[in-house]
Amino acid sequence: MEIEEDGGKITPLVDISTPLEDFDKNRWKKILIGVFIVLLAVFTYFVLSQNKKTTNSEYINKTIIITPAITKSVSQQTNTIKRETIGFLPSWSVAKKTKVYSKDLTQIIYFGLNVNKDGSIVKYDENNLPVLEWSYFNSDYFKEIKREASISGTKILLSIKSFDNTTIDNIISSQIATSKLTGGLLTLIKQYSLDGINIDFEYFTDTNFPTSKYLAAFLEELSANLKKDNPNIIVSIDVNATVVVKDRAYNMTKISRVVDQVILMAYDYRGQNSTRAGPAAPIYGEANEHSIWESVESLSGRVPNNKLILAIPFYGYEWQTFTDRHKSSVIEGSGALATYKRVKELLKERSDIIKSWDDISKSPWLSYIQYGAIKQIYYEDDRSIAEKIKFAKEKNMGGIAIWALGYEGNYRQPWEVIETLLD
Repeated sequence: MEIEEDGGKITPLVDISTPLEDFDKNRWKKILIGVFIVLLAVFTYFVLSQNKKTTNSEYINKTIIITPAITKSVSQQTNTIKRETIGFLPSWSVAKKTKVYSKDLTQIIYFGLNVNKDGSIVKYDENNLPVLEWSYFNSDYFKEIKREASISGTKILLSIKSFDNTTIDNIISSQIATSKLTGGLLTLIKQYSLDGINIDFEYFTDTNFPTSKYLAAFLEELSANLKKDNPNIIVSIDVNATVVVKDRAYNMTKISRVVDQVILMAYDYRGQNSTRAGPAAPIYGEANEHSIWESVESLSGRVPNNKLILAIPFYGYEWQTFTDRHKSSVIEGSGALATYKRVKELLKERSDIIKSWDDISKSPWLSYIQYGAIKQIYYEDDRSIAEKIKFAKEKNMGGIAIWALGYEGNYRQPWEVIETLLD
């Protein structure tokens, strides 16, 4: 239908012949459909934008969450050090053909060969017969230990030792003696395919000799010469725990710069000649008592953590005491070494033993009556060994060393503790 207006034709939007109510219904229907389409479009846009926002938010959140984790991991890798498990193997343990678990160790240190004051290494006695330490170093059994160590990747070191002040002082202050010792060690390293040298020079009394000056210089020269042809040669030094606290002979700042490892002998805070019974290796001590914690703290800032090795004992001491009370006075001359094996076997044999735990030193002790006499033993067990390993890890130390291989007998428990906690 068309309508003419001013001579033109206009096509109407709606057929005017359609009833009014039908027109209204159709119009509202179209309007509602249009509104619905608009709302649907808006809703779709909103959902999509929110989804994108959520995705971005999740991405950001994940970045925030993941980044610290990565940072922490990197930090841990930076601070984490491969901890050593070092075993001192004394000549008498080789003589007994002690079972050595090379796979549990990163180093085996043969202990050891003495040195004369002129720097010569003691191999033969005055009758030109081989001394026992030299004989066992060349024994078939030690050769077998070295073969097993090569399979497990365990390094073999030789300990050079002296417990005489005069001998030590002469070696470290004499260029001739130092050169002679260095030459002798280089020969042994090449001849026996050794991975390093351990220096065990122990002062037992105060000395007026300027040892701190000469000892550091001696170690610097020794280390430089031993590493000249092979930079991977390990040079370590043993230091007595209580001597370090008192600063006798040791300039630890200088020493730590020229050696690869400082082995802190964290034991014998009490010994068989002590006047009172007590732990040989207390982690913490009571008032006026030395402790492992004190020794380690005394080295803080002087020896890098990764170079500091905590040597722990597989032994304690036993005494005849006046009473059965904790840390009783002892009968003079009654002290004796009590190895891990000795205590294990004693606990199996006797049912009358009273066991106790010293929570300050983190070590066990026991008492019993033998032929009417009171006996006390302060010793190391799996729990106390675990406490020492935990302490070394808390201090982020470079590892542990064991004195001595063989003291545990055929018992595997301490090695299981070490394997579990040190990894």
